[in-house]
Amino acid sequence: MNPIYAYLVSGRRLQTAALLVTALLMQSTVFAQIYKWADDSGEIHYTQTPPPTGIASQVIEGASPPAVSPETIRQEQQKLQQQVEAMEERRAERENKEALERQRKELDDISEKNCITAKNNLAKLHQGGIKRYLTPEGEVIRLTEEERQRRITEAQNQVDKYCSH
Repeated sequence: MNPIYAYLVSGRRLQTAALLVTALLMQSTVFAQIYKWADDSGEIHYTQTPPPTGIASQVIEGASPPAVSPETIRQEQQKLQQQVEAMEERRAERENKEALERQRKELDDISEKNCITAKNNLAKLHQGGIKRYLTPEGEVIRLTEEERQRRITEAQNQVDKYCSH
């Protein structure tokens, strides 16, 4: 799944939850009526639906819902907002760490390839004999012993640089 889409979906879920909690806090709770009645055998029943017709019943009122002050609602909203902000910070930190890890891995891969190339170049130069090389311009040249030694030194420096980890 696309990480941006996943983030938006999770953010929407959190926002939806925050709105739901706020709505529940602001709304007065509705309590259903409870009916107490006795059947023909004298057994007492408590139901949310009225008893069958002709049977006397008593309506039991539920407790009134607790009062929620606007200050409590505001505090809950602030707490939810702080949680959203904290989640955003953690997500940003995680994404930064992942990006740095990817960059480090890419650099390690490049360094490993450079190491292999440097070792191959050094090995070719150590083989000795008359060597022909192709210049970047496409010209074939033969190295003098002095030039070969200079290139061996350069190749060894490259090996030391890229293969030292």
